[in-house]
Amino acid sequence: MLIESPQHRPPHDMSSPMLQIVTGCSHGKCHFCDIFTGVPFTALPMDEITADIDKIAQTATADLRRIYLTGGNPFALPVSKLEAVFDEVEQRIPTVKSYGGFCRIMDIEHKSDEDLKRLVARGVDEITLGAESGFDEALAFMEKGHVAADIVEQGQRLHDAGMRFTFFYLAGMAGAGRGQENALASAEVFSQAGPSRILVVTITPTKDWPLAHDIEAGRWQPPSEGEIAREIQTFVRHLSCTCMVNCSHDTDIIRFEGMVPLNQQKLVELMDHRIPQMNEQAARRMREALHGATF
Repeated sequence: MLIESPQHRPPHDMSSPMLQIVTGCSHGKCHFCDIFTGVPFTALPMDEITADIDKIAQTATADLRRIYLTGGNPFALPVSKLEAVFDEVEQRIPTVKSYGGFCRIMDIEHKSDEDLKRLVARGVDEITLGAESGFDEALAFMEKGHVAADIVEQGQRLHDAGMRFTFFYLAGMAGAGRGQENALASAEVFSQAGPSRILVVTITPTKDWPLAHDIEAGRWQPPSEGEIAREIQTFVRHLSCTCMVNCSHDTDIIRFEGMVPLNQQKLVELMDHRIPQMNEQAARRMREALHGATF
C-alpha cells in the first residue's frame, strides 16, 4: 500500500484504514512543519489509488465503515475528484459509508456551500483541521495561511453543511511570553467556530523546521514548559463551546481528556494540581528525546 511516511491520524480515527490520495501539502509554508518539505502537492493517479483500495479490501471486515484520506491536505482536491475516489472505494468495499481526513481552513474557504453539502451527502461526516491558534499575530508569524476570522467563518459554514470537525490547538505557538494572549484569543475564536473536538499538541521545534532559523535569528523564542502548561490551562478555562478536549499527544507533558463544559472545572483543577509538580528540565529532556527537538 502506498503510504508515504510520515502520515498522521487523530486519536478518534486510529482504527480507520488510511488511503493516500495526494502527496505533499498545497500550502507548505508553516514555520512549524517539515513533513512535506520538497514534496510537491500532487493528486495521485487513480490507478495507484484503486490498487491501494484493493489492498485495503483484502483485509477489510464486515465492520469496516470509515476510510481516512491522507496526504498533506486531501480535501484541497475538487469535489468531483474526491467523489471519484469514493466511488472506487464503495465499489470495492460496499460497507464503507464514512470518510475523514486532514484539511486546511482555506480548503474549506475554497469550496462552495454546495460543494460542502455534496461532501456530506457522500459520507464526509467529520474532518480534522489545523486551526492551530486564534491569535492573529502568531498565525501571521508562522505563515499559517489563514486568520482568526477565517476559522470562525469556515467553522460556521461546516456547521451549516452538517459536517462535524476537529481542531488542532498548537500550544506554545506564539512563543515565549505570549502564551496567555494566545490562549485567550484562541479560546474565543475556537468557541465561536464550535468544533466537536479540540486536540492539543505542544510545539516542539526541531532543527529541520523553518522555525529553527527564526530561533537562531532571535525572532522567536520557545516558551518554558511551565508557561506552555499555564497556556493550556487558560485555553481550557476560557472555552465556551461544547466539545471534547484531548491533550494526550506525546508532546504534551500534562495529559487529560474531558468534555467542555461538563468536565471543564475538573480539567482546570487537574492542571492546578499538576503544574506545581512539573520538572522543567525533565519535561524538556523528554520532548527532546522523543522528537529530536532543538530548543
